[in-house]
Amino acid sequence: MIRIEKIHIHEFRGIRELKLDLKGQNFAACGPNGTGKSGIVDAVEFALTGNISRLVGAGTGGLSVKAHGPHVDSRNKPEAAFVTLDVIIPALGGRKATIHRTVKAAGTPKITPANSDVIAVFDDVKLHPEFVLSRRELIRYVISEPGQRAKEVQSLLRLDDIERLRAVLQKIANACARDLPVFERAEADAIKNLLTTLDAPQLSKKAVLAAVNPRRETLALPPLTDLDATTSVKDGLATTTASRPGRVHKVQAVADLATMKEALEILGSESFKQACAAAEASAAELGKDADSLDGLSRETLLKSAVELYDGTNCPVCDTPFEPGEFEAHLAAKLGHFDAVTKKRTALEAEIKPLLDTLYAAGTALATMIGYAPQFSPPVDAKALSDFKAVLLGRYQLLQKLLPLNDTRAVLATANSVPDLAAARDALAAAIDAIPEPTKQDAAREFLILAQERLEQYRTAKLKVTAGKVRAERAAKVFNTYGEVTTSSLEKIYKDVEMAFSSYYRKINEDDESGFTAKLMPSIGKLGFDVDFYGRGHFPPGAYHSEGHQDGMGLCLYLALMNHLLGENFTLAVLDDVLMSVDAGHRRQVCTLLKENFPDTQFVFTTHDEIWLRHMKSEGLIKGRNFAHFRTWTVDLGPTEWDDRDVWGEIDAYLAAGDVRAAAALLRHYLEHFAKEACDRLRANVEFRGDAQFVLSDLLPNATSTLGDLLKKAKVAASSWNQRDVIEKIEMLEVAFDEAKIQTNYDNWQVNAAVHFNAWADLKKEDFAPVVTAFKALTDSFGCATCEEMYFVAPDRGRKEALRCGCGELNLNLLQKRP
Repeated sequence: MIRIEKIHIHEFRGIRELKLDLKGQNFAACGPNGTGKSGIVDAVEFALTGNISRLVGAGTGGLSVKAHGPHVDSRNKPEAAFVTLDVIIPALGGRKATIHRTVKAAGTPKITPANSDVIAVFDDVKLHPEFVLSRRELIRYVISEPGQRAKEVQSLLRLDDIERLRAVLQKIANACARDLPVFERAEADAIKNLLTTLDAPQLSKKAVLAAVNPRRETLALPPLTDLDATTSVKDGLATTTASRPGRVHKVQAVADLATMKEALEILGSESFKQACAAAEASAAELGKDADSLDGLSRETLLKSAVELYDGTNCPVCDTPFEPGEFEAHLAAKLGHFDAVTKKRTALEAEIKPLLDTLYAAGTALATMIGYAPQFSPPVDAKALSDFKAVLLGRYQLLQKLLPLNDTRAVLATANSVPDLAAARDALAAAIDAIPEPTKQDAAREFLILAQERLEQYRTAKLKVTAGKVRAERAAKVFNTYGEVTTSSLEKIYKDVEMAFSSYYRKINEDDESGFTAKLMPSIGKLGFDVDFYGRGHFPPGAYHSEGHQDGMGLCLYLALMNHLLGENFTLAVLDDVLMSVDAGHRRQVCTLLKENFPDTQFVFTTHDEIWLRHMKSEGLIKGRNFAHFRTWTVDLGPTEWDDRDVWGEIDAYLAAGDVRAAAALLRHYLEHFAKEACDRLRANVEFRGDAQFVLSDLLPNATSTLGDLLKKAKVAASSWNQRDVIEKIEMLEVAFDEAKIQTNYDNWQVNAAVHFNAWADLKKEDFAPVVTAFKALTDSFGCATCEEMYFVAPDRGRKEALRCGCGELNLNLLQKRP
C-alpha cells in the first residue's frame, strides 16, 4: 500500500485544475454538498485503479469511465483528463513514486520509477479498490441479508472464490450421486441377463464355470479352472466360427422371452399396483402442503437453472454473472429448502423400486425387440417398441418427480400393460421354428452369448465401481472442502469479530463498554448479531439506531481492512462516511482512528465545517491539511476557501478592509471554539432548551474553567512537591492571563448587542488587535506540539487530569492525601 503526498487533477470529472498537498498525512476535503469533494475521491480511485466505482454497478447503466471520466467540457479530449499522484511507499522503505493516468489510456498508467517492485506495489493497490469507502456503502456489511453480507465480506477479504468453488464442487457431487442409480440399474439388468443365459439362480464364479465347462468339453476345449476379470469363456473358439450374424440362439431366446413375460407380469401385478398406489398417496399428501409444493417447485427450478447455466448469463432472465457467482447465488437459495429436501428424499426413496421395475421391463422388451429383425421372415415388434416408449416416458416422468400432478398421473397407470399377446406369440412361434442346433452348435452359441453377456456385466460392474468411487470422492471432497473452509472462515471471522467489538466499544465507551458481537459463517451465509445493552444478541437492525448502525459499519470495515492488509493498510478514503456516525461519538471515532491506525493515512470528505474543526481540534487533521471548498461551477469546478486557516481568512478580510466580514468569521469561529472548549474542559454551561448558545454563554465559562483547572493542577503539584510542574503551570498561567486581559479589553466588540452597529465605524487597524488577542487566547487552550485542544480526563465523574493528545501536557488534578 501507499501514502499520498500530492494530488494533481486536471479536466477530470467536475474538476478543471486542482493541486493538493497531503504530505502523506490525514487529509480532509470539506465543503457544502455539490462543491466537488467527491471528485477528489474519484480522482484518487481512478489514479490507483483505472476505475471510478460511482460509474459502475447498479443504477449506472449507460455510464462509463471512458465517456464520463473527463470534465463535461472535455469529453472529446480524454487525453487531457488526467490524475497524477505523488506517493510514498512504506513497504519499500519510504521510497517515493508517481503514477499518472489519463482517461484515454486508463489501463496503462505511467509509473515513475518503473521498477518492478514499485509496479508490483501499484498492482497490489489496484487489487484493493476497497480502500475507498463511501457513505452509501457503509452499512452493506451490517444491514443486509446473510447471503449478501457473506458475499460482500468475502469479496473484500478476497475470499469470494471459496463460495464459487464450493458451488462447483456441490454441483459435481450432485451429478455423481444422480448418475449412480442409473449405473446400478444397468448392472442389475446385466446380471439378470447373464443369469438367464447361464440358467443359474445366482451369479458366482462356481455357477459360471459350472455352466461353461460342459459346453467347452463338448467342443473339446480345455476346461476353465478359474474366472477372473479378463477370462474369456469362449477362449479357444475359432474366430470365424465364433458368431454368425442373424443367427438367434434358440435356447437363449426362449429364456429371454420368458424374462420379458415375467417382467411384464411383475409390471401388471397387484403388488406393483399397490406400491404405485402408496407412492401416489404420498405424492398427493405432499401436494396438499402448499409451502412444500412451492418449495419443491422452486428447488427444481433452481436446480434446473444450475444445469442450464452457460457460465455467463442466467438462463431465465439473461442477467450476466461473474464466473461462480451464479452457482453460489443459487446454492445459497437452495440452502433454504432443508425441510422440503427431506420430504422430497422420502418420496424419491418410495419411488426408487418402482423405477427399477420399469427399467427392468424396458430392458427385457429391448432384448426381444433386438431379436425380431433377425428371424426369417422378421417378426413385427412394433407393439413392443411402442410400449417400450411408453415405459421410457413413465420412467422419465417419475425420475423428474415434478410436477407432482404428472407424477401422480404416471403412478395411477404405471402398472397398466397393453395386450402384447400377438407380438409375444409371433416371437414365440419364430423361436420355435428355429431348427434345433447340433450339440456342438448349441455349445458354441452358448459360449458366444455367455461371453457377450459376461462382458456386458463386467462393463456395467466397472461403471458402478467407478461411479461409486467418483460419487464417494466427490462427496468427500465437497464435505472436506466445506469443513476446512468453514473452520478457516470461522477463525477469520472470530478475529474480525474481536477487532470489530473492540473498535465499537471504543467509540461507544460511554454507554456500551460491554459490547460484543457474533459473526456466524454458514455455507454461503454470514450471520451478524450484536449485543444490545446486555439484553442479548440481535441483528443490528433490530434495536440499534441508524447512527449506531453506521458506526458499526465503519468499525467492521476497519476490522476487515486491518485483517486483510495488516501493516499494509496505509490508505483509506472515507467519502462522507464520518458524517453518518452518531454525532455523540465523533470524538471517540477520532481517537479510534488516531490510536488504532497510526500508520494509516485517512482521506476524508465532509460537508460539515464543524466536523472539520472537530477533526482538527482532536488532532486527527493537523495544520492546514485540508481543502475547504465553498462553491462549485461547471466552468471553474470547485472553488476553495483561501488556502489558510481561519486566522488567515480573517487577516485577508482585514487586508481588504472588510471588517464586518472579519468580525463575523471571528465570531462564528469563537462560537465553535467555545463549544469545543466547554465540552473538552467539562465547563458548567447554563442549559438551554433550544440549544441556541451564544458566545457569551460559552466563552466566559470556558475561560474561567481553564483558569480553575490550572489553579487546581498547581495545588495538586504543590501537594506532591513537584516544583518543575508548578513552574510549567505558572508559565501557562502567565500567558493565559495576558491573553484574557487583552480579550477582555476588547470583548464588547464581539458582543451581539453591538454587532450590527459599531463595525461600520471601525477600521482594520482598530480590529486587528482584537484578532491578535483572541488568537492568543485560543492558542492558550491547546498544545503547541500536537495542536490539540486540552481536555479533562476522564470525561465523566471526578476530574483527574488535564491533558493534550501527545502527552506534552498531562497535569494531575488530584492532591496528595495528608
